[in-house]
Amino acid sequence: MIATKNLRLKYPNGQKKIFDNLSIQIKDKEKVLLLGPSGSGKSTLLNVLSGIVPNLIDLPIKYDELEIDSASGVIFQDPDSQFCMPKVYEELAFVLENQQVPQEEMHNRINEALNTVGLNVDTNQYINELSGGMKQKLAIAETILQQATTLFLDEPTAMLDVESTADLWQKIQSLWQDQTVLIVEHKVEHIWQHVDRVILMNYDGAIIADATPSHILTHYETLLTEYGVWHPNAWASAPQTIQFPNPDTARFNVQIQNTVIKRGKNKLIEIPHLEISAGEWISVTGSNGSGKTSLLESIMQLINYDGKMYINHHLYSKIKTAAKHMYLVYQNPELQFITNSVYDEIHIQNNNKFNSTDEAKQHTVSLLKTLNLTSVQTQHPYELSMGQKRRLSVAIALSAESDLILLDEPTFGLDSHNTFNLIKLFQQRVTQGQTIIMVTHDPEIIARYPTRRLHLEHHHLVEKTGDTYV
Repeated sequence: MIATKNLRLKYPNGQKKIFDNLSIQIKDKEKVLLLGPSGSGKSTLLNVLSGIVPNLIDLPIKYDELEIDSASGVIFQDPDSQFCMPKVYEELAFVLENQQVPQEEMHNRINEALNTVGLNVDTNQYINELSGGMKQKLAIAETILQQATTLFLDEPTAMLDVESTADLWQKIQSLWQDQTVLIVEHKVEHIWQHVDRVILMNYDGAIIADATPSHILTHYETLLTEYGVWHPNAWASAPQTIQFPNPDTARFNVQIQNTVIKRGKNKLIEIPHLEISAGEWISVTGSNGSGKTSLLESIMQLINYDGKMYINHHLYSKIKTAAKHMYLVYQNPELQFITNSVYDEIHIQNNNKFNSTDEAKQHTVSLLKTLNLTSVQTQHPYELSMGQKRRLSVAIALSAESDLILLDEPTFGLDSHNTFNLIKLFQQRVTQGQTIIMVTHDPEIIARYPTRRLHLEHHHLVEKTGDTYV
């Protein structure tokens, strides 16, 4: 059994407690889905119940009781945070070494775990060369090898495409029969009917409902929607699709001609011709490892390629030139934080943009409010939840007001309320002539909002019109 009684916890720079006398009990072999708005403390609670806090992360914490399972496995939102070896095989072998598994047994067990999660890679490949989705599969394979009796799953499929998400949840469910499982997940459609309980938390980190999935949906759907919690009917409250003005090639234009993007010596993507204009919202899709992030990085001149790229009909090949017109938001938002507070991260952009100090402050406060970051504006960016970090990274990009914003999975880990707020903000910016290129796996976003849809398949970038590729 996993339990805590009267849990109190507060981040050092936080304005309020994350938890104030929180009590929770999870029975052996029970499957529990933990829901709540972004910043309600779901991931922090997983860290406490798994023993990460305070054993590995020292936070001010008090409780009357805390019962944890020492044989637990954790899958984090950010898979990079749990890797400790450079290569795939070394990472998985390290798990088995700690279990004193004989070396001659390791190869078969590692291959079996990789096959279970559908990760087809050279085991000698460096982990930092994998895509975000491939890293997430590796993290799950690692947990399978641990043979944990309790699983803590924190957005385990956040970086996976639709097919991989459905497939992986099916595989996890086939393996979890004899395990206790506590899940934080936004893509609930694959697990809603497969858990025993749904626990709903509010903005203050308090439990306000604890019941079966059917009972929660029947009696708390309005509250789920208000909190921005994803549920089977959540998209009924999504922003309406709008008609954008025609793209303006005279205002801003990027052309990619006869270009081959490479990973090492291998051809990753071939692009005969691609033209991007002001006022477009372009989605980029493709299976995990197909090169979506590499496409964004090549446009920013961060990785090598063979071919030619033009901005406003002028050939460019330097990062400095790209940065004058573009801003890239990575999957991992922490890569972009440079100050010690949420407020300063946004204000530093506005301070460089506006002549008036008051105007810079006004725009900073406005964006904090729009993206629901006002309550955490004094905190260090690293202390935020993953959803809050994601919104902050997007806020920084929008503050820069570049001609082209490149977004790598900007909505993963976000609740529906903040996802819809971002969509409205993107609609506003595209209407004003800003261009957005968004890598996403979300089928609802892809179907409803972009003006163009690009798809990566078989090393080619193709454009999707309706249900066909052209």
